[in-house]
Amino acid sequence: MEEMKRMVDNYEVYQAISIGKVEVLLGIDETNVDHPYMVCTCTRNNSLGVEQFYAISAGADYLEAVHDFISRVQWELEDLKEERATVLVPLTPLTQAQCQPIREDMRIDNQVVAIRPERLRPEYRTAVNQLVLAQSGFGTSAYSRGRAVYVLNLYTGEESRWNREDFIGLIKPEHMPAWAQEKLEQHQAVTQQKPERRDEAR
Repeated sequence: MEEMKRMVDNYEVYQAISIGKVEVLLGIDETNVDHPYMVCTCTRNNSLGVEQFYAISAGADYLEAVHDFISRVQWELEDLKEERATVLVPLTPLTQAQCQPIREDMRIDNQVVAIRPERLRPEYRTAVNQLVLAQSGFGTSAYSRGRAVYVLNLYTGEESRWNREDFIGLIKPEHMPAWAQEKLEQHQAVTQQKPERRDEAR
């Protein structure tokens, strides 16, 4: 069975590099006489994981397209390096030994879980990207047929969706980093205040 070609409009993706939160694409359309080469940036920053393309640039010179492609990758790399330089906590990845396995009969809502390193891009295989608070979704329930788990990243505060099997397990209390415990307590304090504020507004 012939492998399906990846397309962006009429351009077949010729090169693709995933780096940081984006993917940089170089496409070719042999039928386009005026602009056969295209470079764009792709993201999937939405709840459905649908590809979204932006900063699309098309031209007639292949070398210019390659230069644009490489420049975008380099820019993302520098951005990642700057982002990592701001992280002042240990980045060592968490392992299975530091986590309690998640059994099918366990609820994991409001529990701190660790994402499996192999489910993250290589540049994000660090503790600050692994430790998340499971908040909702069918996957937080015991014996649930649904697998979706909506989480809060303890370090960045960003929300995202994972599947139950994407987690190594629940972080063991003795291996909970001090920064993660502090972030968790801050989140819990804010969450506990919200009902009080709603009552005051009535």
